[in-house]
Amino acid sequence: MEQTYALALSPLQIEVLLDTVRGFVDNKKLLHIPTVNGEVVGLPLTEEALTWMLDTCGQENEKKDIVVQLRSTADGKTEVVVTCAPNGETFTYEVQLTEFDEQ
Repeated sequence: MEQTYALALSPLQIEVLLDTVRGFVDNKKLLHIPTVNGEVVGLPLTEEALTWMLDTCGQENEKKDIVVQLRSTADGKTEVVVTCAPNGETFTYEVQLTEFDEQ
């Protein structure tokens, strides 16, 4: 499985998502975010990934193109690759999707 999602997020939107993730004290939840095509997708973005996005992509007060790819790994986990499109920098981590609640 490989899925790619194009997002356009402002620094303020990334900060709101980061605050939301920090509020998930009991368990992990998928963040439902609209893509550039208007589709809403549930993504397993972690506090570390959002902090990286804010530091790397959120330097100017305008929306940045961010690409999130989800890829299955041989051990049953999902590799998440976040790319800040303007400069091409990437942040990669692995998650167990079953640990993330839908709501």
